[in-house]
Amino acid sequence: MSPVLSVVMATYNGERYIREAIQSVLDQSFADFEFIIVDDGSVDETAAIIASFDDARIVYIKKATNTGIADSLNLGISTSKGIYIARMDDDDICMPDRFEAQLKVFEHHQDVILCATDVLQNDPSTGVQAQVSHDELVMALLFYNPIIHPTVMLKRGVLGQDPYDPSKVPSEDYELWSRLIWEGRFYKLNRPLLDYRSHANSETSRRRKEQLKLNVAIAEYMFDRIGFRAYHDPGANLKRLVVHDYTISGRDLKHLMRWCVTLKRVNQTHNKFDITTFNAVVDKQIRLFLISYFMNQKIKSKMIPFFSLSLSHKAVIVKHYLGKVIKRIG
Repeated sequence: MSPVLSVVMATYNGERYIREAIQSVLDQSFADFEFIIVDDGSVDETAAIIASFDDARIVYIKKATNTGIADSLNLGISTSKGIYIARMDDDDICMPDRFEAQLKVFEHHQDVILCATDVLQNDPSTGVQAQVSHDELVMALLFYNPIIHPTVMLKRGVLGQDPYDPSKVPSEDYELWSRLIWEGRFYKLNRPLLDYRSHANSETSRRRKEQLKLNVAIAEYMFDRIGFRAYHDPGANLKRLVVHDYTISGRDLKHLMRWCVTLKRVNQTHNKFDITTFNAVVDKQIRLFLISYFMNQKIKSKMIPFFSLSLSHKAVIVKHYLGKVIKRIG
């Protein structure tokens, strides 16, 4: 009899953390699953660590050569037999009731095709935010990837053959969400059900510049899908937001702020999204960009751009710097 759930993990030289990751999956309160581990040609002790687990639910696949995470995940999914697919990375830790909680979402919301969760994390600088509603996730995907890949559980039926595109690594997950989100509803549990490691040796960290470049094309695709095509690249403003370009001139910063205001007006005119929620999403992008922009500028080069900002945007910067001063004094 086929299991309800297939857990898919890809690993490459994961000896440092994989034992904890595997154990956290095997210790789940929901037990009807197969655990497919695709070893992408590891040359360390990964294989021996996996072999040390005596659990019939583990399906171990060893590849002869290293071909990358997208190919490994596609292989794992093609092997799977479950109704649902849960992703898991070799360096993270599941909370004991993760699978149980996510399966309840599918049980109570038949139109949901993907369920993600919030995370605990060892690097708060990544700024993961809890996005909950489907529309909020669509809006967030216009600018960045709000979904942490190894928290995801999906309906197997919405995934075609080879759902991950190897040419989109290390943004293969963001690219997949940008295609799937039109097929059904996404749901994000506002609970941290994964202990998420962010470290310098991860593929995402090592290939960050490449990832940001890919993210621009994905964000542009999202703008096209919602009918905002004419507004996604006036003066490369979307690119500046997505790649976090804090080297732009004061004039370009002013253009960027005006473009964000235009986006809010366009949404209000065409009624694509709830106005209040969309404005909040755009304002968050402005706020984060402004804070980082001024933190990355020398004092002399900050002043002219600062005085060209609107009063509300000046307030964002002043509030941020006052907070830093108060924190140091305290």
